[in-house]
Parts: sequence; structure tokens; C-alpha cells
Amino acid sequence: MKIVIKRFVAYAIDILIVSIISSLITSNTLINKNYNKYMDTYKEYENISDKYESEKINLQDALEYEAITEQEYDIKLEKLNDSFNEDNVNYNYKLIKLSIVATIVSILVILLYFVVIQYYFNGQTIGKKIMKLRIISKNDKKLGILNYLIRSLILNSVLINTLSIIMIFALSKSNYLIYNKIIYVINYAIETAIIFMMGFTKDHRGLQDYVANTKVIYEGEKYEVQ
Repeated sequence: MKIVIKRFVAYAIDILIVSIISSLITSNTLINKNYNKYMDTYKEYENISDKYESEKINLQDALEYEAITEQEYDIKLEKLNDSFNEDNVNYNYKLIKLSIVATIVSILVILLYFVVIQYYFNGQTIGKKIMKLRIISKNDKKLGILNYLIRSLILNSVLINTLSIIMIFALSKSNYLIYNKIIYVINYAIETAIIFMMGFTKDHRGLQDYVANTKVIYEGEKYEVQ
């Protein structure tokens, strides 16, 4: 199995573990007092989405059976879309605010797992252990906890999520929604760069490796990826 595939499999295992731990913690209402409210709001949002899809189908049926004209259809569909888009924005904003505790917990679990644990286990997580991978320094020096922190800030979107939490308190709703779109584009660009660099560059080092001055080796055979 190629080293890149091994890295993706290891990361998938690690993310699954982190997600399970985070979910178990955030579903505890003593820790996350907004959990039930978040679930209720999410159900409301799902009902609105279902109603929107149903009304779209009804409009399409009305047009096909000539119960309304094409002009009436266009007007009603535009109003329906405008109404749903407004609801969509409002509910997404509510859900983001209600999930702040869950996001903070997720960040802390990620830092514990990918920074602290990986540091104390000499560059390995459970996923990397299974796939016989290890993070080491590009310069063959001992890695410090800062190296793992830098990797996690980039690879696990810790910096992006932290900024998002700060901005939701610092900005108005309209400004935050604009900011959130920009953050989404930046995060997508970072993830794309990581995947491209790991998959198509000669040394298979991702953006996080270049910034943190690290590389990943495969310990199952007598070769390594720089």
C-alpha cells in the first residue's frame, strides 16, 4: 500500500476516534447545556427543509397539470426560494451559536489527541500505530510539542475553528455570515493544498509538514517518505 494511502487511512481512523470521543462528551447535557436545544432546532430545520421540498414538488405538479401558468410558477417559486434561503441562513446561524460548546470540546479533544498524545507517544497516534507510520523531524531533530501543535492548527482546522468562535462573539450576525463564507473558502483551499501536496509532490509532505518542519516515515519496511 502506498504511503499516501496509509496516511489517509491512519487519519480516517484517528478522526473517527476523535469524533466518537467528542460526541460522547458533547451529548452529555451536564457539559453541553445547549445539546437538547441544538437537537430541537436541528429537527425544526429539517422540517422546514422537508416542507420546502414538498412545496417545490407541489408547484411542479401544479404547473404540469396546468393548474397554474409558467409566470405564476416562476413568481411562486421565487418567493418560496427567498423564504427558504432566509430560513436557511437564520437556522444555520442559530445552530452555529448553539454548537459553540461542542466546537470547543472538539478542539480540545483534537489538541489532546493530535498534539499531547502524539508528542508523548513519539509521533504516533492509534491510526499511525496501526498503519506503522510515525512523524519525525525533517532535520532529524527531536520534535517538540510546538511542532505537533503547528501541524494540528493547519491539518485539523483548529485555527480556523478557533477564529470562528471568536468572530461569532465579536461580529454582528450579518458580518459573521460574510466572514464565515470567507473562512469556508480559506479552509477549503488549505484542505485542497494538503491533499494535493501529499498526493502529487515528490516527498509527499503536506502543507502542515512544511510549516511544522516534519515528515512521515513508514516503519513497516526499510524505506521512508521524506
